[in-house]
Amino acid sequence: MTPAAEQRPRRRVILLGGMILIEIPRLVLRPIVEADRAEVVRAHAVNEAFWRPWLPTPGEDERTPDGVFEKLVARSAEVVEKDTGRVFGGFLRDGGRLAGVFTLILIHRFRLQSCYAGWRVNVEVARQGLGTEGVTALLDYAFAPQPAGGGLHRVQANIIPGNAPSLRLAEKVGFRREGLAKQYLHIDGRWQDHVMFAKLADEHRASG
Repeated sequence: MTPAAEQRPRRRVILLGGMILIEIPRLVLRPIVEADRAEVVRAHAVNEAFWRPWLPTPGEDERTPDGVFEKLVARSAEVVEKDTGRVFGGFLRDGGRLAGVFTLILIHRFRLQSCYAGWRVNVEVARQGLGTEGVTALLDYAFAPQPAGGGLHRVQANIIPGNAPSLRLAEKVGFRREGLAKQYLHIDGRWQDHVMFAKLADEHRASG
């Protein structure tokens, strides 16, 4: 049994008025909405220093926790409308705390059927396996047939070499290393190299 299979949680996808909810034993992944403002702003304030080294250099409208929240809500609605991504908040089913943010971005349809995955885990619940469970559920959704899934063929992830927890998580859920992209993204104020990972739908199904 592969590490990804060992970590595969039971999953239920609910389509509720155009909103996608992914339920796994400890988390529910769903779009971030206005009612989540207090918790998301709180979590971003707590994690600001923890997340800063790994996140894209923020724009002027993302320099406060409230700005980050408003950008997340706007982006979540926009990418669903255009079918170019999904932005999920991962909320603890017990208590509702934000455990992390899990995303699929730059979805390309037609001959590619691919996208990029991203994640960030709340330091308050780090090292409890919640990131692994959240990303596994994200990949389950990405590769599942539409409309209850993304219907994708390939998911990529790019990670800064110094981000050891994310590197471990990517390998745990079955991503393959494909190379190194030099000065790939502007992160924390400078251009940074990224390790390139990918996973195919066939690989994901085989791991389960």
